[in-house]
Amino acid sequence: QAAKAAQEIMATYESMKSEVRQYMFKIQELDADRNEHSLVVNTIKDLDPKRRCFRLIGGVLVERTIEEVLPAVRKNLEGIHAMIQKLTEVLKKKQEELDAYQEKYDIKPARQLDQRVKAAEERERKGAPSAKSGGVLA
Repeated sequence: QAAKAAQEIMATYESMKSEVRQYMFKIQELDADRNEHSLVVNTIKDLDPKRRCFRLIGGVLVERTIEEVLPAVRKNLEGIHAMIQKLTEVLKKKQEELDAYQEKYDIKPARQLDQRVKAAEERERKGAPSAKSGGVLA
């Protein structure tokens, strides 16, 4: 019974952790899009508004003028920025929920346990010499 409950707790924890990772990945993806849109805006903003340019819309390359494209790219940039802010807020809440769940059930991530074990081993090594160390006291 207890083992089953522990498995359920860990399954829920892993699911929550996966959700946090997905939000982080999506934010990184949108940040790359934002950088790309910013680069385009900064590149074409000072060019002649009547100049031809090409824009990829739904996999189709469309010929337009800069005066047609620039407002659309700026609007997309603003939308991406807003979405990043919204997802960052959601990510923060999800991370807090994960941390609270971890605290409630005293879940120690593997790397945290590894660090504690290594620290204990280090203290042990620096402490009293063991029989294996072959240390000589004079």
